[in-house]
Amino acid sequence: MLDLYQSGAFPRKLLNIVLTNLLLKVYIILIMKRYTSSFSIKQIPKINDSIVSINENKKILFNKRENSFLHNNANTNSIENFYEIFKLDDTSIFLTNTINSLDEDQVYLSKKELYPYLDEESLTIVSRAFQIFDWIYNQNYCSRTGNRLTSVKEDLSKICESSSKDYFPKMSPCILVIVTYKNELLLVRHNNEIRTLYTAIAGFVDLGESLEECVEREVYEEVGLRIKNINYVGSQSWPFPNQLMMAFQAEATSKEVLIDEKEILEASWFKPTDIPKIPPEPSLSNSLIKKAIDSLI
Repeated sequence: MLDLYQSGAFPRKLLNIVLTNLLLKVYIILIMKRYTSSFSIKQIPKINDSIVSINENKKILFNKRENSFLHNNANTNSIENFYEIFKLDDTSIFLTNTINSLDEDQVYLSKKELYPYLDEESLTIVSRAFQIFDWIYNQNYCSRTGNRLTSVKEDLSKICESSSKDYFPKMSPCILVIVTYKNELLLVRHNNEIRTLYTAIAGFVDLGESLEECVEREVYEEVGLRIKNINYVGSQSWPFPNQLMMAFQAEATSKEVLIDEKEILEASWFKPTDIPKIPPEPSLSNSLIKKAIDSLI
């Protein structure tokens, strides 16, 4: 590639973009292998720390030139209301809702606009940042008294001083499940705004319900199938808005499908060599479907 660059046979501008994106991915992978989740309201960003900025419209600050939502604190002007959300020894990643004096390369993106730039490691940072942002800035009143809660504490909680009730961040547990039958897998199109993608069956876990019971119920409710051999595959924090996704694979006892038209537009069986358009990486749906395909080959 370097020879092509030097000879001029490969467009230099395009090669620079390729190399920049590659280096960014390597950088994010390296920091995620080192950084661990943390939370502090006492730490102050140092010159070598990184900043994630989310504004009041729930958009994240993105640097178009660097293709990154992580901003070097040395290049960031006048930060207020910052919270440490990841740390490693003497370096950290901070969340803030205020960065002054944006330059021409910086723009605020919605979650969906940011998604194409994410990989699995960077999704972890974004997910934690958005969920902590929601907790800090949007959950401010006591459900018992209506009084305003006090500021966030070091254990990531708030308290109503009138009722002495503590409040902690909440996430919604959800399941994803791919159903197989012999050498085929079932993919569905959900009745929502993303109607072009085929994906896994999904649903929220009910109160008093185990994950396995939720998997069985959702499959039967949405496509009318009974299943067996439920196996856990993996999990992913998902900031759309604040879910913990848990993925499963199961076998159907029959192939006849009866869809719930309120939830599902279409449910079809596919062979591993004839898969339609599925959700992109780094979604858990993507990896779940690919693992199911591998198990059938």
